[in-house]
Amino acid sequence: MRALIALAAITPYLALTAGSARAAEPKALTTKITEVTVYADRAQVTRTGPVDLNSAASSERFVVGGLPGWVDEESVRATVSTGKILDVVVERTFLAEASEDAVRKADAAVNETSDALRAIGDEEAVVQAEIAQLEAVRAFSLDKLPRDMATRDMKVKTFSDTIDYVSDTLRRDRKQLRELALQRRTLQPLLQARTQARNELRARAQLEQRSVIVEIDGRGRATLTLTYLTPGATWEPQGELRAISGGSQVTLAQFAQVVQTTGEDWEGAKLSFSTQRPAETLNVPEVQSLLLGAAGSGLSEVLGRMGQSFQKAQSTYAAQNEAYSQGKADYRANVARQMEIQSRVTSTFDTLAQRGTTAHYDALSKRPVRTDGKPIRVAIAQNTFAATQKLVAVPEVSLNAVRTAELVNTGDQAVLPGKVALFVDDAFVGTSEVAFVAPGETFAVYLGVADRVKLERNLDRKRSKLDRGSRRTTLKVSFVVTAENLSDAPVTVELGDRVPVIGDDAMEIDDVKIPKGAKKDANGVVRWTATLAPRSTQSWRIEYELEYANDLLQREQQRKQRSPAAAPAPSRVYDDIEQLENMF
Repeated sequence: MRALIALAAITPYLALTAGSARAAEPKALTTKITEVTVYADRAQVTRTGPVDLNSAASSERFVVGGLPGWVDEESVRATVSTGKILDVVVERTFLAEASEDAVRKADAAVNETSDALRAIGDEEAVVQAEIAQLEAVRAFSLDKLPRDMATRDMKVKTFSDTIDYVSDTLRRDRKQLRELALQRRTLQPLLQARTQARNELRARAQLEQRSVIVEIDGRGRATLTLTYLTPGATWEPQGELRAISGGSQVTLAQFAQVVQTTGEDWEGAKLSFSTQRPAETLNVPEVQSLLLGAAGSGLSEVLGRMGQSFQKAQSTYAAQNEAYSQGKADYRANVARQMEIQSRVTSTFDTLAQRGTTAHYDALSKRPVRTDGKPIRVAIAQNTFAATQKLVAVPEVSLNAVRTAELVNTGDQAVLPGKVALFVDDAFVGTSEVAFVAPGETFAVYLGVADRVKLERNLDRKRSKLDRGSRRTTLKVSFVVTAENLSDAPVTVELGDRVPVIGDDAMEIDDVKIPKGAKKDANGVVRWTATLAPRSTQSWRIEYELEYANDLLQREQQRKQRSPAAAPAPSRVYDDIEQLENMF
């Protein structure tokens, strides 16, 4: 029999019946992390461990210690495979009790090294002063020597002794300076290490940890399972898409880039990743108030406490990490990056939730994830989809023809939004973005530039003109679109262009001519397909004539200036006309 108990559900009766067992110290249990589910802003950790229920007493207490100090207490749940759980209590302790003696010894070590460095500085100052005096003596002697030789009998030995004394003393002093410099280089890293050790000791004295005490009634060997939520973890979808040029299939591999600073390493745990937000359960009271009435108000109170509990856990996490990261620049940078990813992913997953969509993925293999804030990529899905590859070109926008693949998500899982690395013929061609694609939905992906297709789009000035009359302007344009196949094989290209769409009675468009077989939609987009023979070139024309008032653009500019916020979005045709006029 498996029993599940929440902290909020403990009854006074159970507290009384457990009174005798509380008198004894709980037995320490060894557990390990076996499962972790990562959400956008937290992780649910599952620990399991064996427990022997062999005591003659009616119940026994066991403790699982060393948990992070920011565990969400209201999220703690416990089950046992055999027996019955009577009570669950979460206690707070400190990660390291820093005794006065330990702190005093750490301070003494820092002071000892600091004093030694100051002594070296004092000795260096004395030696430097002696060197300065000796240099002065030598300069004075060299200046005084000619005068002494002119006025009295100067013995060579006396002068030589003086010079030797000065030189020997200078040589000894400079050697001493080198020895002092060596001592300084040795002591400075020691001071840094001792200072860091003292600071870590003080910081660790402020770090909390949690212990979960579980009271169990039963006999025999059982397995205890403990779950809890903790902040300090996030994940982000990533992908790799691999295709063969002209192939009919593509392979899409999806990954979860996971980052965590929860205070626990995830070694050998089964990992899973969810786009769901556990906080969404806090909306349940609104539902129950509508459907159940006031009679179900207790549920609202419980879930309200859960929300407050996790907010408290997040505050504790932030404060504890700030203390822990003192002097650890790399760790602080990793935490900052984790927070950046968490903010971005939370927004993305919120967008999915608005369309009523969530996704849950199990890791395809086990990977250790350290609590150091370094990103680890974990494979979560791989699918091969049938693909229809195309060459698409829109010369008005870009003179590059691009390869695309149209796919249908025939897998059982959704394609998650995010960056996708693109590989064609095993060569990396760039990155792209994909949106959320549910099973059964169609989507398209970019496969890189088709560098063997050359495009041009030019204004044919012989067939284009701008006539400005007394009141109205006539603008006739003719664009020539050219595509050249530089390869030795035929290629089929889907081309697109555009003609202006008139949304103003003051304008007229006439004499629209598009390529044979092309189709124009309501937005003025013209599409046609052409097959280019090897080493060949084809050209097509897009022509039309616009007529409008001479002051059309001026009036549009004035309208936007009068009420820029309230003005409706202008039609693109005004920008088209302005650009076309600038060509003449």
